[in-house]
Amino acid sequence: MPNTGRPPVELVGDPPMTDDVADERFGSPEAMLRFLASVLRAKAVVEVAGSASTALALCGGMVPEGTLTFITLDTEAQRATREAVTGAGLSASRLRMITGVGSEVLPRLAEDSYDLVHIVVGTSRLAELLELAAPLLRPGATLILNGAFTHQPGDGRFEAPGEPRIPRDILHAVHEDPRLVPVALPIGSGLLAIART
Repeated sequence: MPNTGRPPVELVGDPPMTDDVADERFGSPEAMLRFLASVLRAKAVVEVAGSASTALALCGGMVPEGTLTFITLDTEAQRATREAVTGAGLSASRLRMITGVGSEVLPRLAEDSYDLVHIVVGTSRLAELLELAAPLLRPGATLILNGAFTHQPGDGRFEAPGEPRIPRDILHAVHEDPRLVPVALPIGSGLLAIART
C-alpha cells in the first residue's frame, strides 16, 4: 500500500477489512465527496474533469432523485462513468453528460442552482475556477477544488520543505467574499472545500 502520509485506520470487529478498502471508504477523496453529497442532501451536483470513481461516489451520496452533471472532454471517462453508475444499479437518468471544457460550460449553467460542485484542478488558476463556479452555488452549497495544493520548498521559519501550500490567488479571492467559508482538507492531492453561506 502506498504511503499516504497519514496513520492507517484502525479496524475493530468483524468482518475483516483490508487497509486498501478502509482507505477508500474512509480516507480517500471519493469518501469525502460521498460524505459531502450525503450531508448536503445534494440533489443537483456538477463535476468537472472527474472520473468514474468520483462520479459514483457523488451519486452514492446524493438523494435518490438527484442528478449529476458530468462535464469532460474525455469520452473514455464518460463511457467508464456511465458503466460504473449503471453497474452500481443506479438509473442512467442520474447522469447528465456534457462534452466540453469546464471553463466554457460552467458559465452556461444556471446560477444559484447547485448543492455541490466538484472540480478536478488542471492547469487553470484556482481563483478563476472559483469565479466560474461560485455563482452556481445555492446558499449552503459547497465547492470542492480537488488538487488545490502545491508542494514548494519551505521558505518560512515554521514551514517544512515540501509542505503542501494553497496558492495565494485563491486565498485572496476567498478572503474578499464574506459569503465564502473555506477549509483545506489534506486528502489525496489536496481538497479545498468552500461553502457558500
